[in-house]
Amino acid sequence: MGASAKTKQGTKLNKLPKSIFVEWNTILNNFSEKHPNACYISAVVSLKKLISLVDGTWERQSACLRESAKALQASFAKGDTSPEAVEQMKSIIEPIASSGYFAAAENLSRRQFVPLLEATAQFRENTVFQHYYQLYLTPTPEALFFSACTLSQKALTIYTTTDFMLGKDTVLNLFNNTIAFLVLGLESTQQQLTGMCDKIATEEELINDLQYSTKSILSLVSRYGVEKLQEFVNALESETPEIHQETQMIATLIRVLLDICANTHVYNKECCQVAGMAMGAVLNLSQDRQKGSAWALGWFFSAENGKNEQAERVSALVGVSPSEVLVGSAGWLDQEAILLSVVRGLVSTVREDILLAECPASFRPVKTLESYSPQNLHEAIFYSINFFCSRADLESHSKVVAFEAMAIWLLGTKHIMASKFNDKTAMSAVVNVLAPHNIDILIRYVWDHWDDPIDTLQNKVRSIFELVLEIMEIKATCFGEKKSYDEFLLMLLKNLVIMDWNRKVKYALLNILVPRLGTDIFFSVEPELIPKCIRAMDNLILSPQITSLVLSILYQRIEETVPGCKPFKGQNIQLKDNKDEATKLAIERWIEVWAVSVLKCLTSESEILRKNIGGFILQPLFKVSPQSFWYMIRILQDPSSKHWDVLDKSFRLNAFIAVLKTGRSLDIVDGSAYSYDDALLLQNSKISVETLKLAIHHADIQIRIDVLGLLCESRKASSTVTEIELEMIKLFLPLNMNSTSPEFRQTLSAHLTKFLTRLRGSMYAQYRTYRSRLVYLESHQDSSIKKDIRSARTELDDLWKAIEMGKAFLLWMNEHIATSLYPGSSYQRVSTALRILKVMIKTFGIEEIPIPEGFTVRPEFPFKLIIASPRHTKLLLDVLMNPFDFNRGLAFEMLSQFPSPLPGIESKEDVQNLLWWGLGNVVSMRAGESDSGAMIFRLIFTKYVSLLGFDLNPEQTVLHTKILKEESSPAPVIFTGRLLDMLENQVKIAKTDLLQASQHRPMHGTLLALQYVFRELNYNNASVLAYVNEWREVHTRALSLIHKVCGTVTEVLSNPSPEGNVPASFREIEEHIDDMMDDTEESADGLGPKGQVILSCCWRAVKEASSLLEVIISKAPIKSQKSNEGMIAHSDMIESGALLRSLLTTIRHQGAFSAVYPAYVSLNSRFLVSSSPDIARIPSEWLEENLDSLTSTNVSITRRSAGLPLCILAIVSSEKSTRKELLANTMQRLFALARIETVETVDENVDLLQVHAFNILRTIFMDSKLGTSVLKYASDGFSLSINGFSSSSWAIRNCSVMLFSTLLQRTFGTKKIKDEHSSVNQLTGREFFTRFPQLHPYLLKELNMAVEQLLADSKTVNVHPGLYPILTLLSRMHPSVMDNADESISMVSFIPLVTSCASSSIFKTREMAARALVPLIPSVELVCTLAGLLDFGAQFSQNELHGQCLQIQYLLRGHLYNSILKEDLIEFMKTIPRLMKSSFEVIFSHNVSYMTRALLLDILGEFFFDCTWIHVDRTEKEVEDILKLYVDELQLLRSTVLNYCNSTICQFKDDLSVIGMYLTRQQMTNIITLGNLRNYTHDAQLTDILFLLNDPDYEVRQLVMKQLSEHFKNYTQEDINSTAGIRLLQCKLVEMTYGSEVNLHCFVLATKLLMSLYSSSPYPEGVDSNLNFSLEQYWNKLNQQFVQKKSMLVTESVLPLLGSLLAQILETSSDRQWVNECFLTWCQYVTIYSHQEVTLPLREAAVESIRFVTRDVFAYSDDLDEIVNEVKAKIQLTIVQLLQDDDIDVRHTTALIASNALQLQAPVHSERAIELVNLHFAKNTKYSIKLQSLLLQSLQGEQDLESFWEEELSQTKVLFAKEAPNIYKEDILDYQWTYVNLDLLYSRYSQQLSKHIKDLNYAPVLQVANQVITCCKHLDSLSVSVMQNGPYGITSRPSIFTPTYRTVLAINLLYDQIMSLEPLPESIVLITKGITTIFKFNRNVFTFTC
Repeated sequence: MGASAKTKQGTKLNKLPKSIFVEWNTILNNFSEKHPNACYISAVVSLKKLISLVDGTWERQSACLRESAKALQASFAKGDTSPEAVEQMKSIIEPIASSGYFAAAENLSRRQFVPLLEATAQFRENTVFQHYYQLYLTPTPEALFFSACTLSQKALTIYTTTDFMLGKDTVLNLFNNTIAFLVLGLESTQQQLTGMCDKIATEEELINDLQYSTKSILSLVSRYGVEKLQEFVNALESETPEIHQETQMIATLIRVLLDICANTHVYNKECCQVAGMAMGAVLNLSQDRQKGSAWALGWFFSAENGKNEQAERVSALVGVSPSEVLVGSAGWLDQEAILLSVVRGLVSTVREDILLAECPASFRPVKTLESYSPQNLHEAIFYSINFFCSRADLESHSKVVAFEAMAIWLLGTKHIMASKFNDKTAMSAVVNVLAPHNIDILIRYVWDHWDDPIDTLQNKVRSIFELVLEIMEIKATCFGEKKSYDEFLLMLLKNLVIMDWNRKVKYALLNILVPRLGTDIFFSVEPELIPKCIRAMDNLILSPQITSLVLSILYQRIEETVPGCKPFKGQNIQLKDNKDEATKLAIERWIEVWAVSVLKCLTSESEILRKNIGGFILQPLFKVSPQSFWYMIRILQDPSSKHWDVLDKSFRLNAFIAVLKTGRSLDIVDGSAYSYDDALLLQNSKISVETLKLAIHHADIQIRIDVLGLLCESRKASSTVTEIELEMIKLFLPLNMNSTSPEFRQTLSAHLTKFLTRLRGSMYAQYRTYRSRLVYLESHQDSSIKKDIRSARTELDDLWKAIEMGKAFLLWMNEHIATSLYPGSSYQRVSTALRILKVMIKTFGIEEIPIPEGFTVRPEFPFKLIIASPRHTKLLLDVLMNPFDFNRGLAFEMLSQFPSPLPGIESKEDVQNLLWWGLGNVVSMRAGESDSGAMIFRLIFTKYVSLLGFDLNPEQTVLHTKILKEESSPAPVIFTGRLLDMLENQVKIAKTDLLQASQHRPMHGTLLALQYVFRELNYNNASVLAYVNEWREVHTRALSLIHKVCGTVTEVLSNPSPEGNVPASFREIEEHIDDMMDDTEESADGLGPKGQVILSCCWRAVKEASSLLEVIISKAPIKSQKSNEGMIAHSDMIESGALLRSLLTTIRHQGAFSAVYPAYVSLNSRFLVSSSPDIARIPSEWLEENLDSLTSTNVSITRRSAGLPLCILAIVSSEKSTRKELLANTMQRLFALARIETVETVDENVDLLQVHAFNILRTIFMDSKLGTSVLKYASDGFSLSINGFSSSSWAIRNCSVMLFSTLLQRTFGTKKIKDEHSSVNQLTGREFFTRFPQLHPYLLKELNMAVEQLLADSKTVNVHPGLYPILTLLSRMHPSVMDNADESISMVSFIPLVTSCASSSIFKTREMAARALVPLIPSVELVCTLAGLLDFGAQFSQNELHGQCLQIQYLLRGHLYNSILKEDLIEFMKTIPRLMKSSFEVIFSHNVSYMTRALLLDILGEFFFDCTWIHVDRTEKEVEDILKLYVDELQLLRSTVLNYCNSTICQFKDDLSVIGMYLTRQQMTNIITLGNLRNYTHDAQLTDILFLLNDPDYEVRQLVMKQLSEHFKNYTQEDINSTAGIRLLQCKLVEMTYGSEVNLHCFVLATKLLMSLYSSSPYPEGVDSNLNFSLEQYWNKLNQQFVQKKSMLVTESVLPLLGSLLAQILETSSDRQWVNECFLTWCQYVTIYSHQEVTLPLREAAVESIRFVTRDVFAYSDDLDEIVNEVKAKIQLTIVQLLQDDDIDVRHTTALIASNALQLQAPVHSERAIELVNLHFAKNTKYSIKLQSLLLQSLQGEQDLESFWEEELSQTKVLFAKEAPNIYKEDILDYQWTYVNLDLLYSRYSQQLSKHIKDLNYAPVLQVANQVITCCKHLDSLSVSVMQNGPYGITSRPSIFTPTYRTVLAINLLYDQIMSLEPLPESIVLITKGITTIFKFNRNVFTFTC
């Protein structure tokens, strides 16, 4: 919507001003006076109705206009042309329609008058419209209803008036008047903006006026200028033109347009562009093409001495010419690219004949274009745009315009070529500029700018790429160059294919090439394109681009291969089943192209890949081809399918559910497809419910969320919800509420939103049908059609049953949510429950169901779902005390939607007590508790104080007596005032005794409560406006108290060491100075260290005070000179700014000044958008003061300049303008300060101004709000930081490192994966230097200096400080396929400098140079470069040789692990193995360092023995083909190296002390091991490498075992057993673990390798074992090592081995006593090491150990020994604890172990596993006294209930509460399962359990009963003021609720067990009576707990 549609304040104008109705009444009255007896025609009657609707809605007014137009058209159709009708049209209709048209406020309303105007024009010539148009063009119209119209509104009206015939004729009749009006307005606006006259409007309005008037001029001149501006047209052609008024008018226009284009700092981008286009339209007025071309060339593209005659003539004619600013060097070189708007305007509007006219002979191009020698204007514009596109220093918006101009030029060129296709001469003139060199430039723009930080550029370069291809295709067709065009496309395709698979540009450009090349060529270049693309979708960022490419290829494939397929758009076409065999076969082959690849990804180990394939690929393909859905289902259903050879069966269910979910979302299958009958196969469109249950309980979180999506999704929002779906969701929810995955919880909420919406729609439909059937039955009671009646009744019953079923489900869900919100519930359970409740509220409403989307009235619903119940109110209030912000926020959000008063809390007494409950938390030291308390205050203020006017006291101990002033004030003002009283008292205490205030009356909670209160204020509300003075006083007082709070605590926070500071005032007051100084100990009152308590109070006070200040200064209205209605004064804002600046520049506590920053940002933002220039200038003045302070004073705030950088950042980041002038000036100042040289004698204890400048720069570069605005300073930042490495000051060097690191992250982006040198985290060299071209010469110069210094003395140990950062920067790049050695930004120039670093004597230098070399060498040059490096020559130094080998290694790693063309790979395999063999012989035949030898062997091992790289992005067949071709070359190299290593490794045993020898032997070991394990020799065996396990060098042994582990990693047990020599290896490993291995790490590796080979039987038994110790001795020895060796590594490795060995003992040993002893010993180990307090690695080891024995643990037999039974019980309970471990991996692994042990069909998740393990335990465990005692003790707890009460009721709380080691575990679940287990045991062994209790003299019963009595007494004492402890009293505290709940369970259980004992002793009878009596009087208090 244009500017005309809005007022100054941004609100919409009325559609029609009221003054126009006055005018219309006058018109009507004048006519009635002249014709008192006239009978009005229908059209006039409608207009009279319109006039009466002066206050009516626009809808009613516009209806009258439409009605009038229809009536008039009907009259014309009837031929009603009576004089009376014509007179009424002339006197009434035409004036009303004409005046209304011009008075309308916006285009949409204006258009409503057009049909009426056109209808009148059919009867007669409408002269009235022209009259009003003339009035409209008057600068100061007489008509009142025109006076409010701005120039922009009028210009827009003129623009749209030409869209209908009457308007067009009117404008053309008054064309010169119109242009004169617009030019006059344009000139006036320009003068106001440039300061030549006073402004009569705001700058924004003036810019709008300028923009729209220029647009209108452009439109009029372009369309009608040649016809209507003949005087000026003739003057252009005449040699001696006469100066007419028209020419003067156009001269004024040209002058203004040139001024707009030249002053980019005054006018915005849109104005400059429109002005440039208007200039082009004026140029088009020249009818002589040569003159027009000469004019443009002379004015804009000629050198000063090359102006042509026509340009001079026009300048003389119009009296103006382009200024030097526009066409001089500034126009070309300024960062704003001033001339660009003209160039873009010319290319957009100038006629093609002018563009193609030859340049005048006298034309001399400007210096910028000298080298190109353009032949015409068309070429001159291209080279100009190209120049601007090539500039990396342009402002971001100018860069976008430059590339947009290039796209426009290409589009225009394409149109010219299409029109001149048959004119070869004209075509040659057009395409002359499109030489291959220029095409390459354009393609490089696409390559280099696709991933530019400026997102808009991507669309521009995409257009450029598409247009270049289209133009080249036209050119090729015209000149018969199809072959070269195809070769060009093929070259592009190959370059794109070898490009890194992590580049977005790859997929986008391939997508563009698909329709041009066809899929056959794609598959010929890369047969595995589809699989490779799909595999790359494990990157979420790339997935949309890859999806688009894959779909394009597959859609194109349909067009090419499926007969009769129409042109494919991928939207509506569906491949339907066809009887034609050829079509069927074609569809099946099309599916085969992609289906298996997709299934392979769906069954991949990568969770991200599976998710992305399911989310992006499946739906569009199934939508096109439902057959593909069934094709994939058949494969997934058939385990014997051939495709499972390449698919992973372990993820079969993942794929099955993902495919089904997608099919369900497309309604390929529906809700009726679920069946309990497993006999119904999927071919019958049925899905087994058992399969759904497997998925619901599955261990994989993605399967679970997918199956929920399957149950919830449907294309139809009202599709019927089946009973099975409801049951499955009820099965799903309880066990998935506690998921720790945020994504899972969010997706669950989204799925349930869809489901509940569908359920609501289904129930609406069912109830509507039910009512209609009910009406039918009532109206057919006496019907004779009994069959229909019975059918209707049956349907009625079914419908009501379905409705009741839905209602029951909703009630169940409501109850489930409530029961999930118990005290102590985990964060994730509460979060999930609240999310679901929020969804229910959104779907079913609070008090009534919301009107569904698409409905205008609320349909009737069968029942009302009560959500705002007292129970929910109290539960949500209780959640406000939850320690997590998210949960508190959700609860508050829902409570805010509840009615006032809240249900269940209606009385003022309850509300007051609830407020005091909040107060108890507001004054807490703990931040979480104070926030919760403040939330209570906020809720009460909103619901009770503001809405109901409750008079409440925030403080319990202070009774506020009403004073006279309060009686006249509203409740919100009084409440806020009392809160301020409370804060004032706290400030007074803090000023007197800060420690006392910090411990007992902290301020931060009260400040937060006030913040919430002020947030709730609506300053436009009548209740606030009615008491402006009172609220103004409140605001003034609040601001004053904020200043006092900050002043009170600033002394602490500004201390050089705030963490340990105690203020001087406290030191003076404190009597016992020694006690205070001993601050490391807990204070006497147990609240925590004094310094810590004070510091916490102070910084939190500043944090909340700043936040409160931010709320006030960002929301409160400001009093202005015109209005006195504001809440705060301008001076308040200034004072607030001074306070915030003072805090940022003085305090040193990071948390404090970081909290101040947002408030300062808000303040500056408000100042900068002010319409007052004086106010808007304040932030810049503050900024100047801050920058001046760096040089004027010694700013000493240390630690990265503390808050000073944020103080400056707050201002520069608040600037809204796109030009960012404040940022530019600041960066300029900061760079200047940072570059100041430091004096060598500088005092390092004083903060240097350079250090502050560095820190501020770093902060600015890190800020995300500034986005791309700071990138243009990155070059200067890099050069500054690199130069800073050479500073003599340590502080500056340190800052330089941090700045350099920040710039790396800013320019290369945040790391997407951990390896910073991975191509995912890199840019190509071209991209980097295209963005930052200034860095190329700088880095080259600095690197040259550094290398010269390095090579000056090869033995020097000092390097140039700039060398390492430069090499680091280069190493973060990767090779580009488009690098050109001839370009200024080519990487080639760095190569000789980097390679020369190979000879450095410093290893780190050689290594970094090797890394930096990788991006400098493109893949096509790899073999040549390697050959040069492998030619060591006759003379070489050791360092140089080592450096060259490092470069070889990194080059191979950088290129071979990425995609390279097959041709390059073949060349590599042909050449390099031979050269490597020669190099190996040279090095090992000379006296070369062992370090170099080891390095060469490392290279050989990695790239010619291991050969992992060859499998990257290649199929096994491709690898096999390549290796077959070059097997001889590889075999010769391998045999040479392997033979040498075998023969020499043992010779070096005695030389281990030689430098590098151990490395050489390690690499020899690596090669020997690989050679034997990979069978590179014909007689290779495993036994040939066992001797290495006896090697004296422990590193050799380590390496061998690592290689063996890697080799056997994917072997099955059968494959391992069949390996020759494997038994010898097992024996050797057992010997090593028995004690022969003395090295700790080798021992651990031997243990792990033994476990990986023989986890089920680690000890080799049989005649071939050759071991001199038995299994029992081995067990005892391992136990000895486990106990004696204190190393964690040994414990972690031996514990699993003990578990494995125990499993073997249980299976093989017949000595039951020894077996039981082993079992008991092992049980003790795993019980200890699975405890939650133990470190994670040990718990993981315990889990691994349990894994081997679980089958035995869960197995029971009748003759089970009691000890074994107890051990098994303990282990099962241990497993339950591990299933609730804090670590998700431990839980997941344990759940898998339990699933296998219980022999489940599929693995289940931990929550389900807890159920199954406990049920298995309860049903199978045998009774024993110890077991009963263990379970009872668990239920009774280690600590009695009384101690919990004492601890909780204590008023003493430390500052930071001790966090539980396991925040996932919910103790209440353990107690519940313990209860269930004991209860089930009692049902099986009731006599034994009861007898045991009796034998104990009922001690457990008495103990628990006494605890219950004590609990009841405490509750009774607290029941008087329950609400003061929360909605459920003291029992809502988790620390009370959980043990109380546990005790209640225990007493219930124990009484159940003793009731069968008769008679009961007197002690039990008496205590039972006591419990009954107490419970009778405390039933309400106990309700929540029970």
